[in-house]
Amino acid sequence: MQSWIDPEHQALAKSAAKALKDNVVHNRSGLPPFRLPQVAQQILDGLLLFISAGDTAPVLSLGHKLGQQGLGLRALLGLSRVLLREVLARLPGRAPDALEEAARVNDYLTLLVDAVAEQERREIGVQRDEMQRALERAIQNRERELRSVILELSTPIMPVYDHILVLPLIGKLDTERAGRITEFLLRDVVDRQARTAIIDVTGVPAMDAETVAALVRTARALDLLGTHPVLVGIRPEIARALSDHGACLAGIVVLANLQSGILYALRREGLEVCGSPPPQRGAVRLSRGR
Repeated sequence: MQSWIDPEHQALAKSAAKALKDNVVHNRSGLPPFRLPQVAQQILDGLLLFISAGDTAPVLSLGHKLGQQGLGLRALLGLSRVLLREVLARLPGRAPDALEEAARVNDYLTLLVDAVAEQERREIGVQRDEMQRALERAIQNRERELRSVILELSTPIMPVYDHILVLPLIGKLDTERAGRITEFLLRDVVDRQARTAIIDVTGVPAMDAETVAALVRTARALDLLGTHPVLVGIRPEIARALSDHGACLAGIVVLANLQSGILYALRREGLEVCGSPPPQRGAVRLSRGR
């Protein structure tokens, strides 16, 4: 086959380059169009080597290399059709082994296509894995952001008077949520220079050992900042949980409900709450105690 293909080498390389340019949209960005004639020449050189030596390893190596450089599978298939058609057209009609020689060209192109396809599958797999990891990271980040927003919305810290804050707790408390609540509360205590912080546990359905410990830690942290902790909304089952878990509430004022807690905090500020007519409106007025 060398005898007839050598003179046709340049013509075949030109046809191969044209086929690649016609299918340039199927290549990846790593393979610029100006390199396509060089790629076509590499493919023709590989064909000559395969015809002379019959070794498949260099063909597979070339296919992997071209795939890494960005040669697309559809572009190579387009080149293969053109090149095989050109070879069949240029084979000497009198050659008794013309079909066998065409089959060897087809074998070479099949090996090359298989190698590029394998490389493309690898890269798609890598890209898929990277996209999956990026998606998982994005989902995790979004979940953390949503949890943070939900936590802030579910634990509103309300200033009811100068230097008095109320934190109403609603729903189950786990260790993570209790830690974040403590963080938000301490930050607001410092920002607002609160002297009394009322923690209302009326909306907490139950308390386990971790919840009790977190609650006590929050109260102790408030005390260290110079803020007086007040615990309100203790129902019988909550009181039993605090007792069962040996919660040390020394130095923490415990009151029945939020109203009594606010009254207590106002009195600490030197204020008295007096009824205000007309009574049907339920208004209250504050006056400085003597």
